[in-house]
Amino acid sequence: MKPHKNLSAPKIAAIGAGVLVGLLVLSFVLSSGLLHRRDTGIVLPDGNADTPIVSQGSYMLTAQSVADVEIGTENAQSVIASLTRPEAYSCTIENTLYYDGGSSALRCRRYARDGIVRTDTLAENGTVQSTLLRDGDSAYAWNAGDNTVYQGVWGDFTDDAAAMLPTYEDVLAEGVQLLDAGRQDVDYEPCIMVAFEQGGYRCVYYVSAATGLLKTASFYSGDKLTRQVTVSNLQTEAPGEILFSLPDGTSLLGD
Repeated sequence: MKPHKNLSAPKIAAIGAGVLVGLLVLSFVLSSGLLHRRDTGIVLPDGNADTPIVSQGSYMLTAQSVADVEIGTENAQSVIASLTRPEAYSCTIENTLYYDGGSSALRCRRYARDGIVRTDTLAENGTVQSTLLRDGDSAYAWNAGDNTVYQGVWGDFTDDAAAMLPTYEDVLAEGVQLLDAGRQDVDYEPCIMVAFEQGGYRCVYYVSAATGLLKTASFYSGDKLTRQVTVSNLQTEAPGEILFSLPDGTSLLGD
């Protein structure tokens, strides 16, 4: 096995973004202040009939649970606080940035299982350009077709940031006041809609009640749409083991 080249977390992030690093930087500027820590401090109230309570061992709040609740600005944050992501899933994440005269898009494919997360940056034709793989606090990055792997400490960089994916936990950040909230289907999937202001933008999130994952998010400067994120092709089966291996065949899943 070839020794891995050790790099800092910011360098790994740049390699993971590949040739679209400029788009990644632009998106971070547009979404500045929108990615926050997950320690929300929210405690679900006991005995509140308007708030579904999910057991600690549950992976998600079911769509039926949400269907039984009237969702509004007064309880949407508590409902979202009860959502958790599946332990294993895969999905496609597309970011579209809008500017005067046009738009640009960045697409990623996300795979997660056994606490390991892989993010592939995709070319316009869907082929993989670069890969970023996180296992605990260790990160590995490489370009497609290249056996050179760059290794470093993950640090404070988040899995969602690696895929330019806003996290629905943003809704729970301290001081966030909801402008609107409710229940709405997106692509026939029941979702919780919340609108709020953060970082100078008006943000509209749709969180799936069936999977606990973000379905779509839009960001507005005034009435102008500046960024839109969509999550599609979601699969909740465990991704194949080969996806969690380094180019030399070393598996990060262990025995």
